[in-house]
Amino acid sequence: MLKIVLALCAFLQTLCACGQSVTFNKHGFYVPQNLTEADEQLDKTLTAKAKTKFKALSESDLENVSGVFVVEEWDEAGSQFVKFFSQYVNPKQDAWGYLDWQVRNRLTYLSYLRHLNHQPFDLAKEARRINAQADSVARADERRRQRNILADSINGVYIPRNLKDSFRRLDELLSDTLKQKLRHPHPEYGLAEFHFGLGLWMRNSWQLWGGSRLQQYFEGLGVHHPDDMSGIILRTYSEHLNGKILDEASIKPLTVPAPADEQVPAEPVISPEAQDDGKSYTKEYRRFLRKRRIDDFQSLPPEAYAE
Repeated sequence: MLKIVLALCAFLQTLCACGQSVTFNKHGFYVPQNLTEADEQLDKTLTAKAKTKFKALSESDLENVSGVFVVEEWDEAGSQFVKFFSQYVNPKQDAWGYLDWQVRNRLTYLSYLRHLNHQPFDLAKEARRINAQADSVARADERRRQRNILADSINGVYIPRNLKDSFRRLDELLSDTLKQKLRHPHPEYGLAEFHFGLGLWMRNSWQLWGGSRLQQYFEGLGVHHPDDMSGIILRTYSEHLNGKILDEASIKPLTVPAPADEQVPAEPVISPEAQDDGKSYTKEYRRFLRKRRIDDFQSLPPEAYAE
C-alpha cells in the first residue's frame, strides 16, 4: 500500500513540475503559500484528538513539539512555503546562531496555536520578536538536540544505537546489488566511492552532524567527525558482510578520503533515501504517509525521553 501511495505522489509531483510553481511535494502533500493555508492544511491533517492536544499547549511548549510530520513535508529547499517565510526569516545562520527552519517551524506552530484558540497572530511582529530573542531559539535548539540524542527516531527515521544496530538497519535497507559492491569494494577507489552516496545519507539521516544517539555512541569511542563516523560504518559494514567479527576496541578515527567527483564511478543505488520506497521510515511516519493524518505528536521536554 505504501508503495502505491509513494508512486501516486511521484505522479503528482511530475504533474506539478509542468505548472507555473511547485504546489505539491515529492510525497504528494500540498505545500501552503502562506500561514493561512498552513492553518487550513493542519486542520485537515490533525485529527480531533490531535487538535485538542495542540490547542491545550502553552506557547513555551511549542519548542518541544515534534512528530507533526506534515510541517516538515512543506519545508523543502525552494518550496513556496520557504519562499513565503524568506521576507521574515533571516537566512544568515552564522549571524543568528540557529537555523532558519527552526524559526519557520516555531512561527508555523504559533500561528496554528493562535488559530485554534481564536487569537490574533501578526507574523511580522512575531518574527521580529524571535529575531530579537535569538538566544532563546538557540536554547530551544539545544533542548531539541538533547532530546534527539535520547530518541530512537528523528524526523521519522530510525536511528541505530551502535555499529551492530547500524549493520542490522543496513541489512534491511540496502539492495543485494549495493551489498555486493560493499562486500567487494572497487580495487582502485575502495569504499571512498560511497562517501557522497550512502555515506552522505547516513550523515544526514542518522544525524551525525546534528546530534543523535549514534553520534553520541561514536563520541564515546573517541570519534568526533561525522566523516569519520560514516567512514567507520562503511568499513566495518563491509567487513561484516565478509564475515568478520566487529571489534570496537580497534576503532580509531580515520577519515575516508573523498576522491574528486569525476574519479568516482557512478553508484547504481545511491542511498536508501534516494529510492524513497519508505523502508527507512519509522512505523509512525509510514502510517502518516499512508493515512495522511496525524493522530498524536510529541510535546514533552527532553528529560521525559530519558530511559
